[in-house]
Amino acid sequence: MKASGLGWAVLLVLLGLVVKGKAEIYIVTVEGEPIISYKGGENGFEATAVESDEKLDTTSELVTSYASHLEKKHDMLLGMLFEHGSYKKLYSYKHLINGFSVHLSPQQAETLKRAPGVKSVERDWKVRKLTTHTPQFLGLPTGVWPAGGGFDRAGEDIVIGFVDSGIYPHHPSFAAHHDDPYGPVPKYRGKCEIDPDTKRDFCNGKIIGAQYFAEAAKAAGAFNPTIDFASPMDGDGHGSHTAAIAAGNNGIPVRLHGHEFGKAMENVSPGTKFDPVPVGIPGILITDVSKTMDLIDYYNVSTPRDWTGRVKSFKAIGSIGDGLMPILHKSAPEVALFSARGPNIRDFSFQDADLLKPDILAPGSLIWAAWSPNGTDEPNFVGEGFALISGTSMAAPHIAGIAALLKQKHPQWSPAAIKSALMTTSTKLDRAGRPLQAQQYSETEAMKLVPATPFDYGSGHVNPRAALDPGLIFDAGYEDYVGFLCTTPGIDIHEIKKYTNSPCNSTIGRPSNLNTPSITISHLVGTQTVTRTVTNVAEEETYVITARMHPSVAIETRPSAMTLRPGASRKFSVTLTARSVTGSYCFGEITMKGSRGHKVTIPVVAMGHWR
Repeated sequence: MKASGLGWAVLLVLLGLVVKGKAEIYIVTVEGEPIISYKGGENGFEATAVESDEKLDTTSELVTSYASHLEKKHDMLLGMLFEHGSYKKLYSYKHLINGFSVHLSPQQAETLKRAPGVKSVERDWKVRKLTTHTPQFLGLPTGVWPAGGGFDRAGEDIVIGFVDSGIYPHHPSFAAHHDDPYGPVPKYRGKCEIDPDTKRDFCNGKIIGAQYFAEAAKAAGAFNPTIDFASPMDGDGHGSHTAAIAAGNNGIPVRLHGHEFGKAMENVSPGTKFDPVPVGIPGILITDVSKTMDLIDYYNVSTPRDWTGRVKSFKAIGSIGDGLMPILHKSAPEVALFSARGPNIRDFSFQDADLLKPDILAPGSLIWAAWSPNGTDEPNFVGEGFALISGTSMAAPHIAGIAALLKQKHPQWSPAAIKSALMTTSTKLDRAGRPLQAQQYSETEAMKLVPATPFDYGSGHVNPRAALDPGLIFDAGYEDYVGFLCTTPGIDIHEIKKYTNSPCNSTIGRPSNLNTPSITISHLVGTQTVTRTVTNVAEEETYVITARMHPSVAIETRPSAMTLRPGASRKFSVTLTARSVTGSYCFGEITMKGSRGHKVTIPVVAMGHWR
């Protein structure tokens, strides 16, 4: 009896070991087909599988009977292995997989793994939600929208023009405010064309102009009446998506495939009006077939980065769908793999230009925004009202919306002034305070992260709140840009006059002297000096100027400090000297710190050459 008692004691101790340990949740799959793929074979239960184009009736007697059978088998398995009360089954999975979730100890999980009929036992783990609402990420609700009249009025009376695939005017993102309508249209000479199908125009107070230009596509035989519209109606989806990001209404439920994913918050300037102009096909004439790829590459590189701020990218570069998994990044912001990169080429000789591109970094990866149900651009979202896509085309309207907010606060600012405010106040650090990283292909074509440079992010990631009050701006006007063209090597000055009606009598000397908030010298031989002019858009302030550069290039600024009254302008010079020739670009920056707290930063890029 004593030996028997000892045996029971040992058995009880072993059972205790099985139960001990912190209980966790495990997802278990077992042998046997789930409802969706069960084709019969078990006594008393007929097949429940359906064809790919059939809808499963989850309430039918066949389905509920087989579901009950699977659940009983799950309960029997657990009951045979463990003592009642030592575990808790949470769910039985019967429709798409055959299994269950259970709360038990790690030791019990190991026992379950070895049990006959068990296919897998995986510990459940919590996934932290990584969705980012770009307005919050950019700080718009707390520091920017209030300055423009609040949540619904920010950007009011500012018009954004879109040259894109059109717009879907019936989308709630573009609906007028019936209970609190927009005021009269500001100074704008727009045109609202009539929809030939509905006989109604496209304007509603939110949309204040809509025109289409498809005659060239028709003449070229590229107009497809089955998918293209002879009106501003968006038959692609891209135009509606970009318009909603920049100026769509707030708080619109995002519904896709019958599910709601929250409220649309991508719109940067919710009170803004806009005028979409659909474009069918870019007007490119290729006369030399051997240059086709060169021209396409040049077009793809150059058009998204035009200084005017117009949307020049006609297609989003990336998308999520077809079974692809999104890439999740802990650091943010981060330069996406599909981003437009520098250096900027000057012409078809592929010599680099003395102009830094891209200008700035903005959100553009996996962006939810409005979509046209007629859209054919993304097959995953055909017939839907929203789409999740990525590309430089998604980043550009973020900047357009922020630019509208700046224009609302500073109505007299030129496009160059707005661009300057955005660039000089941007940041080169991620949200953890670390230098920005850029996605890049490795030698094995796997994606890796490398330290980002101005060729990845331009001046940095946009900071809307700081851009509202930049302190100083680098302004430029029409004549300045004509002067830039006149000093760019390889451009015929007679052609410039023909298209601009302006003679080439520029005094800026070199293209690098264009008054941009960046400095680029692609061919630095010996020493070169460039000049910049800043204008004070704040109260009187004294600025201390400092510069840093890669050791292969020396940098000096004059003067080292300046005091500017409100509205005053002042020139300063930057001298770069090639100390060594490395065969690669080097980077630096000039920082102007003001006595009232303003900080103005511009990137500097140069490559040294012997001659």
